[in-house]
Amino acid sequence: MNKTVKYLILLLMLFTLITMPLTIPVFKSSTQYSIFNSGWDGTSRFVKLAYLKGKNVVPIFESFDIANISELNGVLIIIGPNMTFTGAEVEQIKLFLERGNTLFIADDFGTGNEILRALNVPVGISDYPLWDFFYEGDDRLVVSVRIEDPLLARNVTKVVTNEPSGIIVTRKGEAYVSKVAMINLHRRMYPIMTELRYGNGRIVVLSDPDVLANMQFEENKQFLSNLIDYLGGDVFYFDEAHHPDFNLYTVGTVTITRVLPKDRAVKLILAVAALILLKELGVFGLLGRFIRRFASRFFRKEINVDEVALSLAREKGWDENEVREMLMRMGD
Repeated sequence: MNKTVKYLILLLMLFTLITMPLTIPVFKSSTQYSIFNSGWDGTSRFVKLAYLKGKNVVPIFESFDIANISELNGVLIIIGPNMTFTGAEVEQIKLFLERGNTLFIADDFGTGNEILRALNVPVGISDYPLWDFFYEGDDRLVVSVRIEDPLLARNVTKVVTNEPSGIIVTRKGEAYVSKVAMINLHRRMYPIMTELRYGNGRIVVLSDPDVLANMQFEENKQFLSNLIDYLGGDVFYFDEAHHPDFNLYTVGTVTITRVLPKDRAVKLILAVAALILLKELGVFGLLGRFIRRFASRFFRKEINVDEVALSLAREKGWDENEVREMLMRMGD
C-alpha cells in the first residue's frame, strides 16, 4: 500500500477516536435519599461530590447477604433506611467491620437503630425529634455549631439539619447542637454525629440523613467534602436495597457528541505531519543507532581471548591442546 494512503488512514482513525460520540448510562429515581434522585430529597449531589473527590461509587441493590458485602473493602453508606435488616445482613456487616472497613449510618427515624442494637454497641438514635433555639430561618432547620473533630471542622462554621434526631447512649460526639437543645423534654447538649470502633473497623453515625440531601447541599457543601475525607476508603458502597419504595423510573443512555475545536485540529495535523516528516527523513533511525552506541559503552561485555581461540579451534577442527599450548607460550 502506498505510504501516503497509510498516513491518511492513520490520520482519519485518529480524528475518529477523538471526535466519536461518548455514550454514558443514566439512571433516575424519585426515591427519598437515593443516589439516583436529583430532586430536593435525593442525595445525587453528595454522590457526585464523592466521585469528583476520587471515590469509586458503587450502589448496592440487593440484600447484604446476597451482595456478600463481607468480602468488600471500603465504606458502606446507609442513608435513611426504612426496611428491616435481617440477621444474615447484620452478620455480613459484622464481618465487613471486623476486616477493618467503615460503616456510615445517616438516619433519624428509620431502621438504622436495628443495626446498632444488633451490633450491641453503646450508641443509639433517639426516636424523638431534637429541638433547639439555634436554627436557620425555620425552627425545623436546627444548626450544629460545635464540631469537635478538626478534619470535619475545616473551614466549617455550622452544619444545617432538617428536623433531626439526636444521638443517645454515647460517651462522646464529633458534632453537637447547643446546650439548650431538647429531646422529649430532656434538655442537654446532644451530639448529632459520633464514631466508635468495632473490631478492626469503625462505625460513624449521623442522626439526620437530610444533612446529605440535595436541599441542604449548598449550606453543608464544605462539611460534606470534609466528611468524605473523614470516612476515607477508596470505594463508597451506597445502600439502595433498604428503601421500600426504591424505583428507577428512567433507565437509559445519554450520548455526548464531542467536537474538536478548529485550533486544536490544526495543531494535531501539524504534530502528526511533523512526526511523519521526521520518520521519512530517517531521524528516528539515526536517533536509535546513537542511543544503542551510547548505551553499548556502559554495557560492553569483557572479551575472553582464550575462549574465543578455543571456540575457533573447535569450529575449524584444530587440535585444542596445541591451541592451548600456543596461548600459554604467547602469555609467557
